[in-house]
Amino acid sequence: LPFLEEGKQLLRHRAILEGHAGNPWQYRVLSAYLIEGAIQLLIKINIPHPIAVSFIMCRVLLGTAICICAFIYYQKLGLSRGLAFNGMLLLGWGMSYAHYDSDLQFNTYFDILFYLLVVLCILHKRLFWLIPLMLLAALNRETSGLIPLLIFFSFRSENYSIGRTRTMCIAAATLGIYLVIFILLRSLYPEQTLLVPYGNHPGYELLTHNITSILTLDRLFATLSIIPIVALIGYRQWPQQLKVFFWVVVPIWFAIHFIGSVVAEARLFLVPQALIFLPGFLFFVGNEHPHININLH
Repeated sequence: LPFLEEGKQLLRHRAILEGHAGNPWQYRVLSAYLIEGAIQLLIKINIPHPIAVSFIMCRVLLGTAICICAFIYYQKLGLSRGLAFNGMLLLGWGMSYAHYDSDLQFNTYFDILFYLLVVLCILHKRLFWLIPLMLLAALNRETSGLIPLLIFFSFRSENYSIGRTRTMCIAAATLGIYLVIFILLRSLYPEQTLLVPYGNHPGYELLTHNITSILTLDRLFATLSIIPIVALIGYRQWPQQLKVFFWVVVPIWFAIHFIGSVVAEARLFLVPQALIFLPGFLFFVGNEHPHININLH
């Protein structure tokens, strides 16, 4: 309770609301305002410890929504219900280890949820819903910038009959929304101090830190396990749509985060884990080796 009600979690939350959280934290506003609304609601109805209860309640609901969406997504890709259920459990297991130098990190986990919702819309061909999702995702975190690329390349793949003009319009609209919000957020708030993790500036310094620190491998392995390696071994067995998601997301995601963030904070890699590596792993294990039993005990 002291950490939530007096410590770093509350201080970071209030800093965003007051407009001085620093770059890039200040521009990740969606989760802060949603949680502030929950806090004010609980205060009005006299719930004890409204701040801590809001933080914990929102985090539990967010984690639950992520797992449910992942379960639905894995089935939509073509996995059996049993494999999809194992995928959901494996995702939750990985999330439980993604705690290095972290508080509740609402915007990171909202990022996972929005990407899962986007790929579900793509697989269901619900183009209209991609517009409001892009709006929310851009307000949440700048890493949502790959969503327009996902839309463009997914609907151009051979498995879809969506018209080229319609695809281009939706992709262009989501890109426009992202750019407008990106610029608008940086115009609304005063200039922010660049947050420099452990004294390493983005670029060469962070890249050197990431590839030379033992914590990088330790935390990535704790969170992702051998799932990405096994998934890539079975790449040929992936459905075409999963291959499209891989090439749009994974190379750019890893490159940007290795030069712009601390890789040991492995929660940052839960988006490619949830979207690509876990289903790719399950397609290999479930189809190539059906006798293998995934025992989480």
